[in-house]
Amino acid sequence: MENQTKHFPDHIKFSYPWRSYQKRILDRLDEHLRNRHLHLVAPPGSGKTVLGLEVMLRINRPTIILAPTLTIKEQWANRFMELFLDTDIRPDWLSTSIHHPAMVTITTYQALHTVLTAAGKKDEEQGDKQSTVLRDHGMKTAVDDTEDAATDHGSAPEEQEIPEDTDEAEKEDEVGQPSAAIEIIEKLKKLGLHTVIFDEAHHLRVSWWRSAVQLCGLLERPTKIALTATPPYDVNPNEWQRYIELCGPIDEEISVPELVRHGELCPHQDYIMLTPPEEKEAAQLREFRMHAARLRGELIRDKFITELIAGHPWITNAESHMEEILSSPGYYSSMVIFLRAANQPVWRDAVKLLGLKEADTPNLSDEWLEELLSGVLFKDAHVDSDRPELKELRRRLSQLGMIERRKLYLRSTPALDKMLIHSVSKLKQIGHILDFERSVLGEGLRMVILTDYIRKEDMPKQAGDEQPIQRLGVVPIFETIRRRLKEKEPSGRELPIGVLTGSLVILPVAAAAWVRETAGQRGITLTERPLAHDSDYVTIDVRDSNRSVIVEWVTELFDQGGVRVLVGTAALLGEGWDAPRINSMIMASYVGSFMLSNQMRGRAIRSQRGNPDKTGAIWHLACVDTELADGGEDMASLTRRFRSLVGLSITKETIESGMERMGLGQGQLAVRDIEQYNAQTLERAKERHLLKERWASAVALQGSMTEELKAEGKSVPRPVVYPYTIKAVLIFALVLGLETFFDAASSPQMLHSDAPGWFKFSIAAVLAAVCASPWIYKAAKMTIKHQSLDRSIREVGLAVYTVLYEMKLVQPAPSIHLIGTQEEGGTFVCWLRDGSTHEKTLFLNALQQLLDPIDNPRYLVYRTSRRWFGQSHDYHAVPEEIGRRKDIAERFAVLWRKHIGPAELVYTRTPEGRKKLLDARAKSLTAMFVRKSERVSAWR
Repeated sequence: MENQTKHFPDHIKFSYPWRSYQKRILDRLDEHLRNRHLHLVAPPGSGKTVLGLEVMLRINRPTIILAPTLTIKEQWANRFMELFLDTDIRPDWLSTSIHHPAMVTITTYQALHTVLTAAGKKDEEQGDKQSTVLRDHGMKTAVDDTEDAATDHGSAPEEQEIPEDTDEAEKEDEVGQPSAAIEIIEKLKKLGLHTVIFDEAHHLRVSWWRSAVQLCGLLERPTKIALTATPPYDVNPNEWQRYIELCGPIDEEISVPELVRHGELCPHQDYIMLTPPEEKEAAQLREFRMHAARLRGELIRDKFITELIAGHPWITNAESHMEEILSSPGYYSSMVIFLRAANQPVWRDAVKLLGLKEADTPNLSDEWLEELLSGVLFKDAHVDSDRPELKELRRRLSQLGMIERRKLYLRSTPALDKMLIHSVSKLKQIGHILDFERSVLGEGLRMVILTDYIRKEDMPKQAGDEQPIQRLGVVPIFETIRRRLKEKEPSGRELPIGVLTGSLVILPVAAAAWVRETAGQRGITLTERPLAHDSDYVTIDVRDSNRSVIVEWVTELFDQGGVRVLVGTAALLGEGWDAPRINSMIMASYVGSFMLSNQMRGRAIRSQRGNPDKTGAIWHLACVDTELADGGEDMASLTRRFRSLVGLSITKETIESGMERMGLGQGQLAVRDIEQYNAQTLERAKERHLLKERWASAVALQGSMTEELKAEGKSVPRPVVYPYTIKAVLIFALVLGLETFFDAASSPQMLHSDAPGWFKFSIAAVLAAVCASPWIYKAAKMTIKHQSLDRSIREVGLAVYTVLYEMKLVQPAPSIHLIGTQEEGGTFVCWLRDGSTHEKTLFLNALQQLLDPIDNPRYLVYRTSRRWFGQSHDYHAVPEEIGRRKDIAERFAVLWRKHIGPAELVYTRTPEGRKKLLDARAKSLTAMFVRKSERVSAWR
């Protein structure tokens, strides 16, 4: 008989006092729950689970808690019993099986998805009218969801480490039975389910999102609680919109500095260790670049190609192809740049259309040649791609590995990028980092190394079968360390190392004996065997039924020191895994996504009870392509990762996100630069004892994490004061001259009066000044308002903010607290002090669109400024949110004239407007490969 409890027992209470940030959220709970949503963003270790449980108790209605993995599911049940019920005995109204729902049902997204899929099939077979709810949202199989999860984690489906949702209480064949699924849904309805908690809500994408929507559709006005450390900011806009529709807008955000200040996270620092390619890898890169350089030289001299480009309709009759040129300005620019390199005179006429001076035209780089050949070979309708010469060119490029999936690569190829991402040089660097950390931490070292693939096939089959290691992965890393230790310490026992993945566990013999004994006490039989090539280690078979307990036991071993270095996959240990003893982590993963990067790093920065002096070091690896200005794809991935990682800057006493805080500037890195940077990194890493003090100093101010915009100062619109000044001077002079002339003509005696000359002139001057005063006032006002760059950005921001407020998209503010500072190199940083996270994001999005190079906006702000020797024109995009409606765009233009100066609003969807847009985009073409504005987070 199912338990029909509808309310929680009165005695349940959290066993500890609330932290200030937790209390802040709970004090505003009623306000947040008015729309039956609470969307909380907080880093790992901030107590999201505890807050979710307390919210559940305060709502006091039947609840279902959805988690992404079995491990996290069990954590919810254990935390509830430990911190609220103070018991090891699970009450009958708390269930961890969707088959037996109760007052509190804790299950996984996959279990819910499987049930709803099976129920949908049953309804479909019976033609039941109720099936509409399930069918309308569409269903995918459980296999599909595994692939979705794999995509989220940046690994191939066959290597996915998220455990499938099967446990002793839920057998797969039962879950998949349609009749059983229908029965489960009826039980959930009968229970009166009201509160739905989405843990790690960023997983609500595609299949699991559909299942969550269907569940909420089956309930009557449910209250939804969404908890995550990493909202999926980097997904496409449609996915983000779906996510927000289900979870609601972000209500509260707990920041990393807050948690360090309260001791929930330990003081920590990120470190980057760079490597140049191995000689074999470098040789492949040199050979590829040699072929690319030779090809560029041949194409410049190739008569067929130069005549093809010089005779292109866009070059010979540009005016008739404005729309096409506008849609592909980069391609048109590449033609002009190629013709210049090929010394074809026609380029001088073509460059005028771009609004560029001949001297400012870029050189033909590999980037521009990629743009040109991609258009000629695959995209341009004006080029006959079946011509023999082009077929031969395609064949040659394919042979050189420069074409893949109709995309051209002249700087590097996906295969070369992958080679560097998995470079064997990183394995050597991991060994160096391990040696360094042992020298600093000694017996206290607890290191975790996370990577993306297991690579079981790289395991030696027998002693003496050890082959050279060629790539990155769990087994290659384990083997690298094991061999390194054997060379230095033949017994290998001075530093016990192990492997923990969803399908492979390797432990030292002594540690395996402890696991065997623990399993025996619980009546669980494990299958183990000695490692074929090293009898000092044992492998343990992992199955769905024992995976959770094995993870638990290996974690306890790690805590006790039975294993001090653990190698695992990012997918299994990167999320939900809790091992507070970790004090060093090497992220040997190439995943650059916002979500998994934060989750992985979150394992190492949790505080440890009883160890107030704990500090964490997070090591990031990158193999630098020393031939490329940006360092190549592996460096680009690292840059994406650091956009979301908040931490101490090594160059100044601030807490912020972004690569700049790591002291790696823009520009090409040579081998000498890499060696120098690594040496400096190790020197800094020796100063662990200073981390606590540095964090305390950085978070001393009562601040908050604020998103800010970094932009080039020259992109900030400055006022057009010149026309006002000229008008004022001309009117003043005209009135003064006329006044003097008429006075003299009408009263000649005045010229011979006794009044001093300055008095007569003053009267005329005052009258002239009064007539010119409107223009003098405007010029003076603009000069005062824009006397500095930060004043200018504030005026621009005020115009944007006012319109957003009038659109009811942001809350009213007595005055806009847009703060700006100018940094070295002309970079300008600005942020909004007040407002919610959503409002700040909306505002900065709009400001960024206005400052960045023109793309394809509906409206432009067009300004003409007269100079002594001609005119200058500049354009700024009306932000997308503001440009959706004509009346709002016109209101923005009015505010622009008020705050910045004269301007014309241009609608770009007319022929005349398209010409203006082309001119605007042409002016920004030279910035195509130049750094745009950047968004970072900082503690302010």
